[in-house]
Amino acid sequence: MKGFITKENIWYRTQQLIIFILHLILLRWMFYVLSNSGRMIMTEVFYHFIGMSIMGALLIRGSAYWARHHYIKEIKKELDHPEDGKV
Repeated sequence: MKGFITKENIWYRTQQLIIFILHLILLRWMFYVLSNSGRMIMTEVFYHFIGMSIMGALLIRGSAYWARHHYIKEIKKELDHPEDGKV
């Protein structure tokens, strides 16, 4: 745990925290809908599930794009400065 958050990876850890919080929001929304779907009309439940599906898909796609962006940036940095890279 000592080197979990360092000066070099602070933005990466911030990214992970944002993604984690968004997942918790989506999980809370799912819990809310499943707990209260008996009191809602069918179209309301349908729209909630459509919204959760869209949010989940955007979360997956956005996370993958963001991770790819950081990966490519790291690879370019290593190619530009090979002597600073890891052994």
